[in-house]
Amino acid sequence: MNYKLNKWFIALAVVMLCTFVLSACGSNNENSQTNSSSDPNEGENTALKEVTLKMILLGDKPADADLVYQELNKMAKTDINANIEVTNFTWGEWSQKYPLLFSAGEDFDLIYASNWTDYQGYAGKNGFLELTEDLLSKNAPITWEKTPAVAWEQVKVNGKVFAVPQSVQESGAIGFMVRGDLREQYNAQPVKDMAGLDAYLTAIAKNNQGITPFAYHHATEPFIQTLFDPNPQAYESGVAASNMALGWNMFSKEGMNAINHFTGDEYKNFAKTMYRWQQAGILSKNALSQKEKSFELYEAGKSAVAISSLDQISNITVAVNKAHPEWKTEIFIPERIEPPSNYMQNGVAINARSKNPERALMFLDLLKWNTAYSDLTWYGIEGKHWEPVGDDRFKALADSANYPPGANDPWGWRGPNERWSVESPDEIVEQLQSFRKVVHEYPYGGNFIYNDANVKNENAAVHNLAQQYMNPASVGLIDYETAYAKFESAAKKAGLDKVLQDLQAQLDEYKANNP
Repeated sequence: MNYKLNKWFIALAVVMLCTFVLSACGSNNENSQTNSSSDPNEGENTALKEVTLKMILLGDKPADADLVYQELNKMAKTDINANIEVTNFTWGEWSQKYPLLFSAGEDFDLIYASNWTDYQGYAGKNGFLELTEDLLSKNAPITWEKTPAVAWEQVKVNGKVFAVPQSVQESGAIGFMVRGDLREQYNAQPVKDMAGLDAYLTAIAKNNQGITPFAYHHATEPFIQTLFDPNPQAYESGVAASNMALGWNMFSKEGMNAINHFTGDEYKNFAKTMYRWQQAGILSKNALSQKEKSFELYEAGKSAVAISSLDQISNITVAVNKAHPEWKTEIFIPERIEPPSNYMQNGVAINARSKNPERALMFLDLLKWNTAYSDLTWYGIEGKHWEPVGDDRFKALADSANYPPGANDPWGWRGPNERWSVESPDEIVEQLQSFRKVVHEYPYGGNFIYNDANVKNENAAVHNLAQQYMNPASVGLIDYETAYAKFESAAKKAGLDKVLQDLQAQLDEYKANNP
């Protein structure tokens, strides 16, 4: 195909996509409907050359995921002439497989990306495609128009955009689920604070040998460390995705300084508590090798406590109450300042090697803003897994357990079409909905992201040592003092001071540019 014809086809494709989206919009939140029909070939967009888009999602694959994505494939084939192939990396394997995608030059197009998956690191190493204004506005026009300007700023690495972030502000609040039946059985008081949680866990450990009191999942739940900061109104809130030893406080300009995370009161209190909990039988001896999240083991009746974001808790509670009403599940929400999560808490990036970046962006535009696409990927097949209730609620059906709401990593395209279960606790839904309706200001350093370009080798070495020596302390398998002494000795030789100086220099530059 010659160059002029190629340009003509791309232009036509953009016009057709925009026409489709604009004609389908049915409300102020782009409540559009797909052009798909029961016949996958009816109305097929033959102006676009057929392509296959390969997408990587994180998390264990739900039982009906293939059925759901077969339906998605029909829709995408009709609307943008694309076949969709999805690969799931389980929670137990993703941290090993994710980096191999780039080092091995694997063939894929879209991938879930986030601050916590080291989006900045991979972007800085040219793993992701730069998404220019021209590329975005032509191929994902609704995303480009509707995503807040601050979100595009937060996603920048070295002044460039390498991913599409979520388009709504997400509450940073977290919640615990506890077994009300066990609490009552062992005469523990209702859990209203961390001391009450401690007492409940201790009671379970002393009396019930058939369940792990708290099956803490170190790989995905380290955010609980902030709950052990002596100042819950200004906890150590900054963290470097590329090095777990680096931290800072972003609640004020004065407090925004480089911190060796393992020497702060927050981590010391956390590690010492985890050691005490391990000694008391509250935590699993297999905590470092555990593959399941705490809420997964809670649902299975193997943990007496679960922790997650309020978004997740709102859905998990419904499933648990339906399967085990006798557990009398109770929710405890710790009190602390809850700034909104960074917009890059959830996002989608495109592989720098992708052969079809334009079509990948078209597909992402549909996932984020087309109600049929978002409903399908978030909640499953309507009439089988769920049914709508009003504009923003849903009712789970018999097969919902085979495709639990939000369980197949649709978070990267989180947007305004989100629904909540009619069975979710009203207080949680109201809190989440009201949070999204107001634009919340970020803490002073809310947009700061550490870049290790100047100290890549030292930073990686220190991070590896932190994993080696401090991970066991983070699940109570070794006492804090012993673990930290070994880490400090090795990390000093590996360049810890140099890395902290580099972090401080970037913090100083940020403060100078943000008076």
